[in-house]
Amino acid sequence: MVNLLVNSRLAIRDVGLGEMLFSTEFSGVFEAGRELYGLVPTLWGTFLAVVIAIAIALPVSLAMAVFSSEFPLGFLGRGMRGILGLLSGIPPIVYALASGVLVRVFMIPNFTGGFLFETLCAVELGLYPPEEFPPWPWRPGGLPWGDPNSTLLGGIMLALLIIPFVAPLIHDAIENVPHGLKEASLALGANRWHTLIRVTLPLALSGIIAATALGALKAMGDVMIAGWVIGWAPGVMPVPLWDVLEASQPLTSTGAGLVGLENPQSSGTEFSVANFTGLLLLVMAFAIMGLTTLLQRKFWKRFSS
Repeated sequence: MVNLLVNSRLAIRDVGLGEMLFSTEFSGVFEAGRELYGLVPTLWGTFLAVVIAIAIALPVSLAMAVFSSEFPLGFLGRGMRGILGLLSGIPPIVYALASGVLVRVFMIPNFTGGFLFETLCAVELGLYPPEEFPPWPWRPGGLPWGDPNSTLLGGIMLALLIIPFVAPLIHDAIENVPHGLKEASLALGANRWHTLIRVTLPLALSGIIAATALGALKAMGDVMIAGWVIGWAPGVMPVPLWDVLEASQPLTSTGAGLVGLENPQSSGTEFSVANFTGLLLLVMAFAIMGLTTLLQRKFWKRFSS
């Protein structure tokens, strides 16, 4: 953290905290003749990517943990745990490369009518004569021009990355609920679902919150998937703000692009802004950890009393 603070001094002095934290205009090394470093689009991109990843990963991880612990499926349950262990060892670059398959199989058929902009013609869109074809940067199907990158795709790939990480943690939280309480509920006539919803999950909620927070931190800190699938160079704020079919680059890939992965000739200012993005990520991580601790204490006191 001290290293990030020291290396961020140049950006704070020359660019200013106000511009970086409240401006939506960013050019940096990606646009000649301008030096704007508004990080609001990257902050919003980080938020969107993490929300999408958690919204997909949490229900799937919770379902896998519940069925492997409370509703044993024999060899299927044991195989599920083995598959999770195998998937947890796959590096992020593999998920990034697999995104191309996901685009062709899922994204393009479901969100663009089976084609990208570069494959369209005016007649197919009902536009005639061809001179009426809308100019750049009109997007007919939502995905960017000839470029399948989008925040939605990045969130999906991040979800695939963190499911093998979150599911075992939720499984351990459920397993740590005292069996005596479950047996008491069953002895009083409750079925398995009632016991799960009214006894097991409330008592495991503290661990579920911690697992979700760790998954969010893992998704927020990934560089390769974010850069490969969403992009390195930050753009503008999506319109509307919740348009996940646009590419809203997060802080991680923006910082990596500034520090040299996208432009090896980055100057001292870009390097300092890249360190400032790392500092912002660290502050956000501390905030998530603090909020998680408060929620854990609140729910633990509520359900243990």
